[in-house]
Amino acid sequence: MPASKFRRKIFTISIIVVTILVLGAITAQVMANTWVKQFLDRKLPPHVELKYDSMETNIFTGSIALNGVFLKLSNRDSVATHTEAQMKSIALNGLEYSQFFMKDRIVVSDLKIDRPQVVHDLYKVHKRVGKERRGVVTLLKEIEVERLKVEGGELTLNDKDSLAFHSKTIDFEVFEIKTGPKQIRKKIPVTYGKYDLLVADVFVDLGSYEKLNVDELQFHDGTVKVLGSSLQTKYGKSELSKHLKVERDYVDLKVPEITLESIEVSFVKDTLNITTGNGKIIKPVAEIYRDKLVTDDTRSKKMYSGMLRNLPIYITVPSIEIENAQLQYGEKIEQGVAPGSVSFNQLNAQITNISNRVENKADTKISADALLMDHAPIHLDWSFQVNTPSDNFIASGEIKNFKSNTLNSFLESSLRAKAKGTINRLYFTIGGNSFNSSGDIKMSYEDFEFSVLKKNRLGVNKLLTFLGNLFINDGSKSDKDGFRYGDIEVERDPTKSFFNYLWLNVKDGMVNTMVGKGKKED
Repeated sequence: MPASKFRRKIFTISIIVVTILVLGAITAQVMANTWVKQFLDRKLPPHVELKYDSMETNIFTGSIALNGVFLKLSNRDSVATHTEAQMKSIALNGLEYSQFFMKDRIVVSDLKIDRPQVVHDLYKVHKRVGKERRGVVTLLKEIEVERLKVEGGELTLNDKDSLAFHSKTIDFEVFEIKTGPKQIRKKIPVTYGKYDLLVADVFVDLGSYEKLNVDELQFHDGTVKVLGSSLQTKYGKSELSKHLKVERDYVDLKVPEITLESIEVSFVKDTLNITTGNGKIIKPVAEIYRDKLVTDDTRSKKMYSGMLRNLPIYITVPSIEIENAQLQYGEKIEQGVAPGSVSFNQLNAQITNISNRVENKADTKISADALLMDHAPIHLDWSFQVNTPSDNFIASGEIKNFKSNTLNSFLESSLRAKAKGTINRLYFTIGGNSFNSSGDIKMSYEDFEFSVLKKNRLGVNKLLTFLGNLFINDGSKSDKDGFRYGDIEVERDPTKSFFNYLWLNVKDGMVNTMVGKGKKED
């Protein structure tokens, strides 16, 4: 065959092949929407309903976009809908055909969800007791998304009669997402790499009495920063008492900033396991108030070691630092009498080795410094082992240059008494468990006197004051270093908190020091 004829034949065949490919591509592009629609109709399970206003596909770039999306999720075994989501669009780009057809995998370079508004009714979800975990959907292929981006999201979680959680703004970007037929069934249904998450304008309902608000939550590669959080009682102080059957604290806590590093979430068998790096709580301000006229809550209170030990999850935090906190505690003891209060300012503390893992044998330790009533330096060291059933603990502390009359508003309210004099130095050491404690105390003080007030608190009961001060040493009889010594022996009231227990120890030691011999036992 002449060369010219051969070239014409090759050219003609090439034209025909190119034409067929072009026509095939055009046909595939025209049919792409139909194929994607049929695929979604065929693969989505009955309990997942998907609707959308329009679809855009491009087989050349491997992109699919759904606009005006509505998604509804129901329980597998009933028609009850528990989740509804509306989205401006879902856009998928960079679908790798070779992975899809040759390796039975779905690989996407980019998935973007624009303005999803999700409403989830917690109480409508049916738990599948005793059945194998199946995941939200059943997967037949491995899925990998190189980048997922969510912009302008909003999430609402409802309880049966109230709003449980709401966030007006959610922006999310995560890389290297992977799942598959086996992974989707696990408690953590996906694996992922680096991520950024911003959640703003957050409301969390904490039950009948408290609520939590957060201005902004920032997550970046496992580190979280919480800005502008507030934990508050839903009612005012007086109104709260009307809603209570037993006493409960009124709480107003504001924290400008919290940081926590290197958060990792996993499961140990069926138990959620959270481990973190170090944390910091910056400038928290807390007001706590209790109306003691409300009926006492006589339920048994756990020690802090017991609380950690019995958590339904595992936690491990190496260290949390509290920086420049303020705490005020007040009590209302009697009707018509103004509540007294105690304050701790410039409070700085460090808590180390917070862990309830069974293998943890080291002590949890707390070291704190503050100004008591805005003038007297106070220091506390406290340690306990979480996994000791008897809740053993050791606490020691010191107070310097404390002017007792600054506590008179609290003493007048709670004890119908006044005090004067100065505690120059006070040191105590206590060891105990959830049942009893013992220890020792030494004090250097001067000109210490108590005044017992009349019932109306408008004057001094001179007889009781005279009799009381007969038994109290004013601090003048002390050793060569200016100290008097006392012993501590206390049985814990299990219906009261640990800090009530600690106060009883210090009070017992102070009374023993003032009315006892004041000498150090050999």
